[in-house]
Amino acid sequence: MGIFGKKNSKLSSYNATIIADDCNIVGGITSQSDVVINGKFEGVISSNQTITVGEKGELYGEVKTDTIVIGGLVDGIIDATMIHILSTGKAVGQLIYSKITIEENGFFDGKTAVKGNSLQSRYTEIENKYHNLIDTKIVHTDIPHENHK
Repeated sequence: MGIFGKKNSKLSSYNATIIADDCNIVGGITSQSDVVINGKFEGVISSNQTITVGEKGELYGEVKTDTIVIGGLVDGIIDATMIHILSTGKAVGQLIYSKITIEENGFFDGKTAVKGNSLQSRYTEIENKYHNLIDTKIVHTDIPHENHK
């Protein structure tokens, strides 16, 4: 109910968990709605909606969500349908995703895995093949040696 006894449908229809700038939370969050992290969160977090890490926000741990928007720092394992790293965002760890965008100046360092990917790398096989070729010594018999002048 609103202040004057009328129900405000706009306010009551939107739910979000907000971790304020000056708030540090250690633990776990499971939510069916959006989560906004402007402070610091350490632990496990799960949302069916969007998790947003603000520019000053820090998230350390394991994340499972539909969409994550990273404007601050995320360090851990992210499993999301969509990952969006903003120009101010930094992600370190492991990303498991269906779609990803990284804006210019956005940062990621770690491992990735694309959900449903059937394409497998043959890099190790090829590297071994060419590494063996490079290690093969070629002896030139037509080059004069100083001892044979």
